[in-house]
Amino acid sequence: MRWQLGGDWPVGPCLVPVGTVLSGVARDGELVEAPKWNEAPLPMPMPLNAVALDEDAALMMLKWYEPEHWHRILFGPNIDRELIKGRKAALDHEERRRKTERAGKRG
Repeated sequence: MRWQLGGDWPVGPCLVPVGTVLSGVARDGELVEAPKWNEAPLPMPMPLNAVALDEDAALMMLKWYEPEHWHRILFGPNIDRELIKGRKAALDHEERRRKTERAGKRG
């Protein structure tokens, strides 16, 4: 997963400068290792001004932020916004199905 900051990002006593490209490690569509700055893991989620540079990063931004903020999320030039929103909707549907299935087994 890769993002590029669209503005400075104050993190504790540090400032990650605008334009910085940050990479995290993904596994099964989840972020398993946060991006680092000066060898320290950064807090997640990424700021809204971070441009998602790949599809996994774009999907992660949609997972982190509520739909009312999605219009502010920026995707790289080769990322299909509607495709990523569709993947997020499919994941949400699957999660609701699993919850319903688990609730049925308990009841």
